[in-house]
Amino acid sequence: MNADCPPLKVWIHNRHLTQNEDATGYEAGYVFAVQSYKGRALQFHVLLQSGAHFRHVPIHWLLWQPTASEMYDLDQLQLWDCYSYKPVITVFDFLRDYECRAILKTKTEVPAKYFCTVDWLPDSDQQSGYVLQPDQNKCAHVLLLDSGQLCALPTNRIAFQDAFFIGNDGKPGAKGYKTIDTIWTAETSQRWSVAGTDEVFY
Repeated sequence: MNADCPPLKVWIHNRHLTQNEDATGYEAGYVFAVQSYKGRALQFHVLLQSGAHFRHVPIHWLLWQPTASEMYDLDQLQLWDCYSYKPVITVFDFLRDYECRAILKTKTEVPAKYFCTVDWLPDSDQQSGYVLQPDQNKCAHVLLLDSGQLCALPTNRIAFQDAFFIGNDGKPGAKGYKTIDTIWTAETSQRWSVAGTDEVFY
């Protein structure tokens, strides 16, 4: 249920850490791993400056800028719960620090920067859930919002941008793209009918 992620300095309000609504101020810490429970929101491991290790920290508690505030609730920052107990973290080198616009479910577009990607393996061959269904499975790109919060959104909620290849005002939503829902397989029954000929080389 745990997977390492790149370390990220964050701040968490003391009212969360102490469960005291009257608490003030923030404590600094470092996110260093994610925690995935099937059917629950993504959670994080954080080492606090006090030396405490907090688990189960939800994404809407995390601020990556000390002057930020919690503007968006959890359901805005993560649309879909985790797909399994087996998260996989990837930092796509091509996308590292890439600028983008995060499109929240209210259609609000927030400038952001790519941080890492969470994907999921099936829990088992018997309990694959939605992971193996291409029209249902989604990854979660973790982004650093310019507002100071983090979000975890699927690919269709992000518009990447740059000055050279894409430009700074790309509009992928206007292209009419559709989800790829085909299950592709290279091995079909046809391969056995031609295996004994010189027309095909295996």
